[in-house]
Amino acid sequence: MSQCPVCNGQDNAIVSICLVAAYYGKTMHGFECGECGLIRYPDNLGAFKKVLESSNHASQDRSLRNANDERPGREFYMAEMGLEVLGKKDASISFFGSGLNTDHIWIKGKYPEATTKLVDLENMQDAENFEAIANATPSDIVIAAEVIEHFTEPVEHFQSLLRLLKPNGILICSSNIYDGTDLSHHIYPFVPGHVAYWTPLSLIKLASDNGCFVDFRTPEIGLTRGGPRKKYIIFYRGVEMLFRMSLYFGSHMHAPSEKV
Repeated sequence: MSQCPVCNGQDNAIVSICLVAAYYGKTMHGFECGECGLIRYPDNLGAFKKVLESSNHASQDRSLRNANDERPGREFYMAEMGLEVLGKKDASISFFGSGLNTDHIWIKGKYPEATTKLVDLENMQDAENFEAIANATPSDIVIAAEVIEHFTEPVEHFQSLLRLLKPNGILICSSNIYDGTDLSHHIYPFVPGHVAYWTPLSLIKLASDNGCFVDFRTPEIGLTRGGPRKKYIIFYRGVEMLFRMSLYFGSHMHAPSEKV
């Protein structure tokens, strides 16, 4: 029997068949933890690069999410939220898994005092502020947009991500969170490369094991194109940051995201 890598609960073998476009009929074999609910599809491997082409459903979604010459994208708004929560315009910001996305340029343009870093497997933008994951330095704010669902080793890869967070920093992820409804009607887990479909409990367990609090917030895009399961998952370590988060969302109905 397989064990869940997050909570060591017993995994149950599952077969999922997509009944909606754009992956209608796609069949995947995976595991669902009987304790924390984490779903893993280890064979659903695919390229993990934030590309800008718009030739199919998935890349159209990315082209709207990413910045272009006319407007910023989701990672800009995630980072700006982090700056507002911290109350620190000269914060250091790491864009984890940035790929070809240029939201870091928009942030630097609006907040020139901030220090931006691109953290990834390779330097796709030939950027001077690039840091390879293995030797990346900690930051006040870490942005990981549509990244954690690609973690083939959920615990180890999350630990690499949390390692980039300063003690009083904030990690803001965006991903879809599994809500226990019929998987055959979800598009998200069938997208190539999506090997982990996180649940609230699995992320709470992971956060606790790594000395963090975790918060779930609905971004504006979750009300329309992003769908009801789109969340920002926000990690932080200190009680001060917990109250800063409460202060921010005491006056914001939703987390900010790209404009459609």
